[in-house]
Amino acid sequence: MKAKFANKKVAVILGFYNGNDYIEAQIESILNQNFKNIDIFIFDDNSKKKLESKKLKINIKKCKIKIIQRKTNLGYAKNFLLGLKEAGNEYDFYAFSDQDDIWEKDKILRGIEALNPNSLNSPKLYCSRTSYYNSECTKEIGASNIHPKKPTFANALLQNIAGGNTILMNNLARQLIIKTLKVEKFISHDWWCYQIISGAGGEVIFDKNKTVRYRQHKYNLIGKNNGFEDIKSRILEFLLGKVKTWSDINLKNLSNFRYLLTNENNEILENYLRARDSKNIFKKLNFYLKSGVFRQSNKESMVFAIGLILNII
Repeated sequence: MKAKFANKKVAVILGFYNGNDYIEAQIESILNQNFKNIDIFIFDDNSKKKLESKKLKINIKKCKIKIIQRKTNLGYAKNFLLGLKEAGNEYDFYAFSDQDDIWEKDKILRGIEALNPNSLNSPKLYCSRTSYYNSECTKEIGASNIHPKKPTFANALLQNIAGGNTILMNNLARQLIIKTLKVEKFISHDWWCYQIISGAGGEVIFDKNKTVRYRQHKYNLIGKNNGFEDIKSRILEFLLGKVKTWSDINLKNLSNFRYLLTNENNEILENYLRARDSKNIFKKLNFYLKSGVFRQSNKESMVFAIGLILNII
């Protein structure tokens, strides 16, 4: 661990739900980071089989591990976001962790270096690519996409490129997010973090390196999304209006927190809302183009423009 970061503290927010099969390997990978000043907060979302620290076959003396049992099931998005608040304000950086991944040893340190601790006067979020592994986490079977365009609010309105299991954010970003937690429903914790941090003028950094071994198994809530079956599933979600439902919820939430957004991003949001609400095709396209919203793929941006005309986004 680099000496200049020795006084920094990281809180890991680990969302847990019936994940006993893989949790020990994930915790070990966190303990084995080359950055050591880490506390782990495990939020058990009312699992059927409760997680108990005394039953974990790991050396928990290497760092502080606290298990918090939810009385009711909140769903993964709220479990993570409330966990971010409940971990407390004493940390320099906050990371999200799934229950079944394996972290590369330099994951945390790469994130800290990218966020630049000597210049943390604004909200900042780091995220990266992931490697897809088989269920035993012994063989790499793919990887997430490289996103060539700069992460911005205009992108965040249409697409989430910040995988939650890769996220590290600074304290100012965390403070920004917890101002928004009274919302009734979130689509996902990571997408919301991308939207609200970029929207408020914070910096989002996407690392093209892979920092997480993303285990693929039948119990994944969200798995890889670049295979043929995954692409087919995404097309069906698009055509059946699921993407529109997600957009409705995200846009309602963002509208409730417009005071947190920069003037420029409020204008982007307003033009996109007008594009969706307009009954005139030409006005739709005009407001859409004026908003500047985009996907990382130009082809997908065109598909979304078509979806806008057909009122399915």
